[in-house]
Amino acid sequence: MKKVLLATTALVLSTGLAAAQGVTLSGSAEMGIVGGDRDADGDPVNGALPSTDEVQFFQDLDVTFTMSGTTDNGLTFGASIDLDEGGDGSAASDNNYDDGGATVFLSGNFGTITMGDTDGALDWALTEAGNVGNPGSIDDAETSHAGYLGSYGDGAGDGQILRYDNTFGDFGIAISVEQDDTGLGDGVVGPASNDAGYAVGFRYNAELGGVDLALGLGYQTADFAGVEQNIIGVSVAATFAGGFEAGIQYSDWENRDEIGGVDDTHIGIGVGYSFDAFSIHANYGEFDSGAEGFGLAAAYDLGGGAGIHLGYGSSDEDGFSTDFWSLGVAMSF
Repeated sequence: MKKVLLATTALVLSTGLAAAQGVTLSGSAEMGIVGGDRDADGDPVNGALPSTDEVQFFQDLDVTFTMSGTTDNGLTFGASIDLDEGGDGSAASDNNYDDGGATVFLSGNFGTITMGDTDGALDWALTEAGNVGNPGSIDDAETSHAGYLGSYGDGAGDGQILRYDNTFGDFGIAISVEQDDTGLGDGVVGPASNDAGYAVGFRYNAELGGVDLALGLGYQTADFAGVEQNIIGVSVAATFAGGFEAGIQYSDWENRDEIGGVDDTHIGIGVGYSFDAFSIHANYGEFDSGAEGFGLAAAYDLGGGAGIHLGYGSSDEDGFSTDFWSLGVAMSF
């Protein structure tokens, strides 16, 4: 009896270990202080919102589970869930609501199909200038200003995106769709209805005179309660010898303001430099409609996945100027 029990236990343990080989756990944590113009939750404030300039404690924790496997004929499949995003109770399996930080993918010679909380094809193709050479800060103060643009038409529907992408040497292409989350169907106009959104993006990597270039181009259409947005974007990022990086992004929007239907353009630039254990970064962004801002970040690598990080952001929006900063230790696991 004991031999059978031991054999059964060994079988269960070996099966569990085999299954765990395709599962990885990663995470990050931050702690420090933040200050400047912030709301009651401690988030940076842009515009004429009520704010406080008291120094506050800050801590954050993010855990990501990643699972992967391979079929007998060589297809790769997998999924991941970000518990920082999924911890708000959002369903990771509901067809009509945000996927709670969950993505599922299938990849092979045909390319990669990804579904869930992932980037649309335009966002996939473009490099965010504010993240070029950016070591980051504990609360992203340097990319929280009014002139920063980190995403495009994603989120007009339920946040659940289906994207296909493939790479051919230095060239990459992607197409994506974000479904209507109301169930009312396309063409139904109302405060709760959206048409499906579509996007296409292109990437090209090149080397020119010792400089590595990443070029991006894309188009996206989205629908906010019957107001259609059309977005065209382009970006260029360059990595130079000696630790210097620079990037620029530009986008043209039809109806960026989904309420007022205001056309707009945006331009953003970012630079970064790394030497020894130090990294520094600066970025600037401006909307033609008037909002603008800049951000600064600096970090010192302590080794082992930890570093000291400083971030600063400054905004000018609706005639109001705001400033915010953060200082602390960031850890990656």
